[in-house]
Amino acid sequence: MTTSSPGELSNDVLEDFRQEAAEQFQRCEQLLIELEHCPDDKEKLRDLFRQVHTLKGNLDYIGLNALVPLPQAMEDVLDCLREARLSFDSLLGDILLVTLDHLKELIAQGLGGTTARLDPEQLHALSQALRELAAAPTSRQAEVRRSLLQQLDPNSQLPAPTTSNDPQAAELLERHGIALDEDLLFFIELMRASERRSHYWQGRGLRQLDLALAINQLGNAAEQPAQLAAAVCLHDLGMAFLPLDMLHKEASLSHTELQQMQSHPRLAYDLLQRLPRWDAAANIILQHQEHADGSGYPEGLRESDIRPGALILNIVDTFDARTHERAHQSLSKRPLLRAILEINGLAGRQFSSHWVDVFNRTLQQHPLLAHR
Repeated sequence: MTTSSPGELSNDVLEDFRQEAAEQFQRCEQLLIELEHCPDDKEKLRDLFRQVHTLKGNLDYIGLNALVPLPQAMEDVLDCLREARLSFDSLLGDILLVTLDHLKELIAQGLGGTTARLDPEQLHALSQALRELAAAPTSRQAEVRRSLLQQLDPNSQLPAPTTSNDPQAAELLERHGIALDEDLLFFIELMRASERRSHYWQGRGLRQLDLALAINQLGNAAEQPAQLAAAVCLHDLGMAFLPLDMLHKEASLSHTELQQMQSHPRLAYDLLQRLPRWDAAANIILQHQEHADGSGYPEGLRESDIRPGALILNIVDTFDARTHERAHQSLSKRPLLRAILEINGLAGRQFSSHWVDVFNRTLQQHPLLAHR
């Protein structure tokens, strides 16, 4: 493509550029606001990428080549979002909005308007910072985003950074490529709070999370890891709202108590229904007590109608129950080999034969998962 300088172009061409750029900026800003409410909307991310890409091409065409690295760096970030290597949050939305504002000023300056806030050196630094943000590991994303926004807009009033009081959980999720966002931090806190409800539950969340994510990974990531992680954290939240004397009852449960126990998936499902982003996790939770042969609850679904994450969680939950004592189960704690044999003995009935096979291979490849 042959490029010119703005001074060599006709007024009509420059006016067309101004109008199109104004529309592109407006559309980009609208999309960033909308993404606050639906951060995983692939079509909106594609549209945003197209707008920035077109703007970059037009800058090159009218001869504002020195500005091209900035939208190119934005493309790097958006490309990571489209490929789910980054997660969208309000901090990133603010960074992109402020970057667009700087780009507007730089374009106006390039077309003979008022001087922009960024000089060439600062423009280069911002472009480099955006590229570094795109390449930053999950564990540093929050820190990098806060630092960059503070540099872009020193007047920003940022809340204190959220830190996980559960570094083990953060490390585990990072190992599986899961961005530790505000929702997941909250879910982990709820999981830990529910574990404190009964001494029988201490530590089971991390055990189940590690094993479930490993099985899912070996099973070609049948579920999005973040959705499965959310489901594991919250699947037994409803149990924490049952009476302690029922939770700790050593005798068999009565019919009424059993009905109360079997209603527990509904609570977390109903709560997650308020967060559209977590629909998949909500349905995993609702179905995690369904059985491959249709004998489970609450709907009596068969394997073909049950989410893979629910089939995985059913195995993981039962395995943990067999290898760690639970008061309401007469079997109590079983030897490891016996527990594995019991899981395999129920393949095709309570459990999916396919996922039992993946469970076996997971323990073979990662034997420490069975000894936590």
